[in-house]
Amino acid sequence: MPASSINSLILSVATLCWAGTASAATSCVIAAGNVGFGNYDVFDASDRDTEASVMVTCSRAGGPQKIDVNIAIGPGGNGGTTASRKMKSTSGSDVLGYVLFQDVSRTQRWGDIPGVDAFTQKISVPNNSSAQLSTKIYGRIPAGQDVSKGTYTDTVFVTVTP
Repeated sequence: MPASSINSLILSVATLCWAGTASAATSCVIAAGNVGFGNYDVFDASDRDTEASVMVTCSRAGGPQKIDVNIAIGPGGNGGTTASRKMKSTSGSDVLGYVLFQDVSRTQRWGDIPGVDAFTQKISVPNNSSAQLSTKIYGRIPAGQDVSKGTYTDTVFVTVTP
C-alpha cells in the first residue's frame, strides 16, 4: 500500500471553570500547536515521530507564589486509552494507533491523571503578575500498521490546572 497522508492531531483545549462565588488566586491558560505527523508509510519499518510546542501562562493575585501546574491530555475521540490513542480515517473505518509522550526519548506516556501520567511542573508566579512555562508534546505512530491511504485525525482534550 502507498504511504498514508496523516493530518494534524488536533489538540482541543478544555477550559477549566470554577463554580461558586469564590475566585481562584492563580489561573492558567494554555496554547498548544497541532501534532502533525506528516505522511505515514506502511512499508517503513521505522516509527513516525513528531513534536508540538505547549505554552502555559499563569497569573496570580494572592495565594502561594510556587504552584504545581498540571497538564492532562485525555484519551481522544476515537476510542483507545491515554496509553494507546487512535486516529480514524476520514474516508473509511481504518484506525491508526499513536502515542503521546512527555519526553523526547518517548518513554513517559502523557495521560490525564495528575501525579500519575499527566505533566506536572512547579513554577513561581509573582503576585499580581504572570509566569510562563513551555514544554513539548512528543508524538509517535508505531511502525507496522497496515492501513489504507487517506487522512487520519483525532481530537484530544487538554486540561491545565494550577
